[in-house]
Order: sequence, then structure tokens, then C-alpha cells
Amino acid sequence: MVKIKNCNMERREIVKGLAAALGGLVAIPGCRNLPGAMCYDPIVDYYVDYTCSDCKTIVKDTYGDWIVQTINQIENFVIQIEDLDYDVALKKTEFCPNCNKKEIENPELIFKIRFSNKDDYHVVRSNIINEYQCLLEFLSNPDEYTGNR
Repeated sequence: MVKIKNCNMERREIVKGLAAALGGLVAIPGCRNLPGAMCYDPIVDYYVDYTCSDCKTIVKDTYGDWIVQTINQIENFVIQIEDLDYDVALKKTEFCPNCNKKEIENPELIFKIRFSNKDDYHVVRSNIINEYQCLLEFLSNPDEYTGNR
């Protein structure tokens, strides 16, 4: 089965969200046009168990293995951003019916970042790995960030 998405529209919304997460500090132009980006993702119906990292509930055969791998990769990027001393959080509760108290048809990761203890968190909903990678690259070295991903 092949799932076709309108990636230009979705990507545009994600880029706006990540720019908002940076609090207007910077726009991330290089993340808009990813070279070689494809507007479809081949999806194989191979479902795996997902273990909620918050409550340890095992969600049986609900999510494709690629979704679980994506969550793990994004979590790794968020840990790297945290290692740069940014105040960040990644909420995965939409993927757990126990934590969320209901099942959500299209769950999303909820990313939070703030630049000062006096500021509110900027909140972005995104399951797209490249957006987290672009943010990590920018925050790692903003003076040399080229935005070429």
C-alpha cells in the first residue's frame, strides 16, 4: 500500500511551527526545500508493539514499525538538543491511550522549548524527523547554519 501526502502543504506548516518554536529568533529557510524530498512515503502494513515511556503500558499492534522508529529517532534529536543546555521536552502521550485517556486517530509528538526560565514554552506538534534535525543543527551552531537539508 502506498500513502500519498501533500508534503508541500504539510512541510510548510511544520516549518512555520518550528520557526514559532524559536520565538521569532530565526526563520529556518533551509528546511523548506529539502533536496530529493519525495511527496510520498511507501508504507508497509507491519504493526509492532509500542511501549509508552511514561507509564510503561504496551500498546499492541497499533503503530507501524516505521512510526516507532521515527519516535525513537526524534527522541534522540531532542536529547541532543537538551545536551546543548536548552530547556526542551518531548511529550508522546498521544500515542498511549492509557496516558491520554482515549485513542487518537493521528497522534503527534508535542515538542516544547524555551530559552529562559522566565519565558513560556513554545509548543510545536510534529512527527517529521528532518524538522528536528534542522533545529538541532541550527541550535548547535547558529552562526554557521546553512539550512541545506
